[in-house]
Amino acid sequence: MRARTWFCCAAILATATAAAACSKDNPLFCDGHPSDPSCSVDATTPDTPTGCTGDPQCAGSASGAVCDLGTMACVQCAGSDDAACVGTAPTCGSDDACHACSAHTDCASDACLPDGSCGDDSNVAYVDPTGTDNATCTKVMPCIKVAKALATARPFVKFTATTDEATTVNGGQVVTFLADSGAVLTRTAANGAIVTVSGDGTALTIYDLSISNAPNGTSGIGVVIPAAGGSPTLALIRAKISNNPGGGISASGGTLTVSRSTISGNTSGGITISGAQFDITNCFITQNGGGTAGLGGVKIDGITSAGTHRLDFNTITANLGPATVHTGISCGTVLTPVTLADNIIFANIVSGGGAQIGGSANCATTYSDIGPDTVAGTGNINADPLFVNVAQSNFHIMSGSPAKNTADPAATLTVDFDGDPRPQGAHSDMGADETP
Repeated sequence: MRARTWFCCAAILATATAAAACSKDNPLFCDGHPSDPSCSVDATTPDTPTGCTGDPQCAGSASGAVCDLGTMACVQCAGSDDAACVGTAPTCGSDDACHACSAHTDCASDACLPDGSCGDDSNVAYVDPTGTDNATCTKVMPCIKVAKALATARPFVKFTATTDEATTVNGGQVVTFLADSGAVLTRTAANGAIVTVSGDGTALTIYDLSISNAPNGTSGIGVVIPAAGGSPTLALIRAKISNNPGGGISASGGTLTVSRSTISGNTSGGITISGAQFDITNCFITQNGGGTAGLGGVKIDGITSAGTHRLDFNTITANLGPATVHTGISCGTVLTPVTLADNIIFANIVSGGGAQIGGSANCATTYSDIGPDTVAGTGNINADPLFVNVAQSNFHIMSGSPAKNTADPAATLTVDFDGDPRPQGAHSDMGADETP
């Protein structure tokens, strides 16, 4: 079958070139123009239309089971109709193909799961301060207590707005916290951590949630794995840990993962690691510590055996502490070699013998921008990284930064803090930000 070319604007375009630019095949042209010479192969063989006119004609098609009546082509889905999209590709895109959800608003359930599927009341417990104190925790009847949501034993808890509650995850529970944009978990009652994770087999993963403003005092920590907490797993992804007087994150055991997160303004320091395994990448660790704090940005201590000890592609700056404190990264008892790579550790406030990074000789740095003091190591540089706007706490780098294209050529991290791809040049950029 041949389709007659339909010139959509031939009446107003004078040249064949211009007409061709706005033409398309109309597979039903010959139905209405049977006598047109182009609609038959010969006098006895009429042309017939091609293309679908309904979904049944697309059954079994490799292109999709839905008929797009506009183009008469079989596609996965049509327009904004998500009905044909399921599983880990629940949303219909402008290309008439099914895609993973990328935001909670992509799902009727308001819960986009990390694997790209949409959650529902069977696997998501909803927490909303405008809800009620109930144990159901469904989308239409959200609960106001995190403890009630955890008691449902659903694998996901979804946060909206600001929740004021000290939260403990323990007993081997495996759960993931999800959050709307701007959602906050805080604690105003008594002194203590906002989130405590403990117990062998316990695993808490937190996406997009701000954990901020713990009560005043040394135990007013954002997130903590306590010293007697066993070996739980704690992961923070795109989280914000800020303004906690006792410190941002404290891990005294277990395994800590922090990715694409901001740790800032925590008075007693950003991240304290004591005997925990850790994997910290693509984070802004900034403006932590104070005049009496024992650390500024990061303290690594109690590392006595081999394991996962990675702190790569982070921007650690504007942290402060008293005299002699190494306010960027402080290495305490580190008995096994640990190499920290591809970081910007620059312009942390030091005095009285303090340095950007210091302590145990087993802490080595490579391919990092460290200054104003110089630190030896393969690929290290000592140059102003050219932050976009320090006064406004924007520690992304400008396109002319000396940190650009200078990370380890063998680095394998594929995205930066913002989710932009790495590398965008010959090599990746040092620090949390990959600039075009």
